[in-house]
Amino acid sequence: MNDAMKKFMKRMGWVLLIVFSIRCGWSWRELCSNFSIYSLFGYAGEAIGITTFIAILYEKLLWRYDRTLGWPVLYKKYEGIIKSNYDSKDREITLTVKQSLFSVFVFLTTKESRSKAITADIINRDGEYILCYSYLNRPKVEIRERSEIHYGTSILSIGEKSQTLEGEYYTDRNTAGDICLRKTDEV
Repeated sequence: MNDAMKKFMKRMGWVLLIVFSIRCGWSWRELCSNFSIYSLFGYAGEAIGITTFIAILYEKLLWRYDRTLGWPVLYKKYEGIIKSNYDSKDREITLTVKQSLFSVFVFLTTKESRSKAITADIINRDGEYILCYSYLNRPKVEIRERSEIHYGTSILSIGEKSQTLEGEYYTDRNTAGDICLRKTDEV
């Protein structure tokens, strides 16, 4: 379980406890005059429902604005250069990252091909955040004689405030290369 998941679970535990306490406080007179375990279970169900709604909202959207979480926000578009050891040419690329607190989706496009992540994750390695993903690349039909459909893996270091991504990639065609990206203003 990563750090973000641990913090999320701890926070939602506190939210559940607070919501349950507020609900019980709201009906305190009724609880004191006519105590019922059935009522307590009902209040607990209400607290679980409200907490579930808050948890879903937080996981999908609100976590991006929580600076205390310390998790990189990559929900952005990045543009940059990819350089392969196959021909040592610089190629312009666009990498789009869609992200929630617990999931990452990565799409990469060039003038010649499109890649879509099969699996992706953000890893905290000794205090450095890394975007690691495996992908399937589908070149355009007209260039498949020199660039066939292939699988690969990218390992990208996440720069300060998620403004840059830099690293390398490896493919099952025995090629590798460097990737250097900078955040654009688009999402």
